[in-house]
Amino acid sequence: MNRIFRPLLASLAIGVLASPAIAVADEHPLKEAYKDAKKQEVAFANLPTAAQNAINTWAAGGEIKKVEQVTLKNGQVQYKAEIKKGKEKLEVAVTPDGKTVARGEDID
Repeated sequence: MNRIFRPLLASLAIGVLASPAIAVADEHPLKEAYKDAKKQEVAFANLPTAAQNAINTWAAGGEIKKVEQVTLKNGQVQYKAEIKKGKEKLEVAVTPDGKTVARGEDID
């Protein structure tokens, strides 16, 4: 019994101790990239179709409150949308081709 129980406890302890570090590392993935980025509010209708589709997928059942075009220092463009679903707030960043870069309550 001890041979099974000890490795199980050790695995659990490692998982519990590592989880907060992982969560903090992924908490704000765009914070540094967005720090010096140029942000400009844009109309949703002016976004590329793929970006609109990606944001609409995330907003399903909710309302898109605001969309910003974010131009990073390296010239890369992303679109950040603020979405409200009931009492829940969600921010999502997508590329012009519709790839999701980040999502969360406050991504920047």
